[in-house]
Amino acid sequence: MSQDYGVTPNDIFNSMKDRFRAEGAAGISSVFGYDITDAGRWKLTVKDGAMSIDKTDDLSGCDVKLITDSATYVGINIGKIDGMQALSAGKLKVEGDINTFALTSRFFVKFVAPGQDAAPEQELLVLKKVISVKQRFATGPVMGKFLKGLKVQKILAIKCPECGRLQSPPREACAICRVKNTDWVEIGPNGEMRMMEYCYYASPDPLTGETRETPYGAIGILLDGCRDEEVFWHLLRPDQLDQVKMGSVLNGKVTHGSRLRPVWADNRTGGISDIKYFEIDA
Repeated sequence: MSQDYGVTPNDIFNSMKDRFRAEGAAGISSVFGYDITDAGRWKLTVKDGAMSIDKTDDLSGCDVKLITDSATYVGINIGKIDGMQALSAGKLKVEGDINTFALTSRFFVKFVAPGQDAAPEQELLVLKKVISVKQRFATGPVMGKFLKGLKVQKILAIKCPECGRLQSPPREACAICRVKNTDWVEIGPNGEMRMMEYCYYASPDPLTGETRETPYGAIGILLDGCRDEEVFWHLLRPDQLDQVKMGSVLNGKVTHGSRLRPVWADNRTGGISDIKYFEIDA
């Protein structure tokens, strides 16, 4: 099916050297394996801001490996298939830490099929209108306490009494143990960069009609006091998208990301926008 697109996996791998962004790979030292079941295997080595890509039958020694077929791999790279949907549908599999494999999106500029020009950016038309909804929604005592904490520049988490997981924003019951959570803990407010998604959707605010400038970074921050996957999701300062380094834990080896700190709004009202964004903690 990859031929239907006029592109093969080989075209994509052969273009990697020209599309490589050394600044996006700064501080990364990993080996990524690609097992394209009907087209072959490739090994991508990234170290000290440099890369090499080799076609090989031996994918031993890879830190993380992607397994899929030609049609799915090509479709993802040219924007015809959503990667997360392919993953959930079982058309794509990742052996190892999927967050580590997600780092590869930082290493390369977008693939453009041979003989084609990059698609021009579409003009965004905006109609600013305040939406009036004659309803009120209570946040409840747990989320309410979390939001009140933001007003006094505190980030609160709630702790599971059985597994010890810290959840922020908090929830009344642990999603894993299914027991009631009552133990509150203050975390952060500073932390370590763990992951980021480049977002190009303008994301209009349903209350004001305002749209967010794109691209923006939706980031997962491991706030001080948290561990493992207990990341806090927020936004990165817009002009620092390409300046941050993501951390990871791979085979027991910890790679530390950039240290971040929150930038608080001057007028805090008890909402998630009380934190404007996170920035590099120089």
